Amino acid sequence: MIFFGIVIGLAIMGAMVYLALDKKSNFHTRLAALIALGIMILTVIICLLIAFSTPTVQIDPSTLIVGAPVEAPEDDNNVMILLFSILILIAFLIMIVILAMRENRKNKPKS
Repeated sequence: MIFFGIVIGLAIMGAMVYLALDKKSNFHTRLAALIALGIMILTVIICLLIAFSTPTVQIDPSTLIVGAPVEAPEDDNNVMILLFSILILIAFLIMIVILAMRENRKNKPKS
């Protein structure tokens, strides 16, 4: 079920990138697509921060029945993975914004 949500999210993100870079799009369509893409990327960054920073421990129900003490797992330091993925997402957004504005300037009607 999670895979289906990821596929739908990527399809919508791809549609926003297409609308931002399409030669037939006007300025307002590009701006709306870039804002939507920025909000999507901000949401993914927030979800990554929540997923990598919560120190929750999944308790196995079988250990509760047996009575063995619950051991905390080793502290995984995922800061570098988190920073790297955030930087990749921000770089992707900046690249799309630059390409969209360049395409907008190229297709601007000459007056």
